Amino acid sequence: MTKTNSNSDKQLRLYQIFSAKLVLEVMGGAGAIWGFSEAVGLRVPSTIWLWRPCALAVGAIFFVRWMSQIRDYVSEEDITKTNSNSEKQLRLYQIFIAKLVLEVMGGAGAIWGFSEAVGLRVPSTIWLWRPCALAVGAIFFMRWMAQIRDHVLEEDIQLFERKAASVEDGERAPLAPQKVYS
Repeated sequence: MTKTNSNSDKQLRLYQIFSAKLVLEVMGGAGAIWGFSEAVGLRVPSTIWLWRPCALAVGAIFFVRWMSQIRDYVSEEDITKTNSNSEKQLRLYQIFIAKLVLEVMGGAGAIWGFSEAVGLRVPSTIWLWRPCALAVGAIFFMRWMAQIRDHVLEEDIQLFERKAASVEDGERAPLAPQKVYS
């Protein structure tokens, strides 16, 4: 394989990866806010003026994130290898804020939008589809919380500063009764 062919393969792979990410993450991020706000009953005709800029702002944030991912991919930086706890915490926030929008809100928004797109959600069936969309959102929220827990444990991330209890701190008695076995 020639070097030119290898570079063209890498370019093709870049286009494949990031064209999908543009649709799923950038447009999906904006669409998640748009659909989720309607599914929970916040976006109604009188509040569209508020939710359109909110959805577009999230789309813009995800667009900047998308551009950063392209930069990292092209320069072949390994941004997942972090050493310090603060770097691990920052990476945790970067990953899971995106997942909250794309997976949790996007999951509920997907049910809401798909039910309308295929003609199942009409004004007379909103009573059925709103709980369906919100149930999917709730399931994805629980999944999201479990993913955070697993990530924190796997990466050994300390979220809170741990301080050893001492007599000077005023802790003189244990919180639970101690059983003495003889």
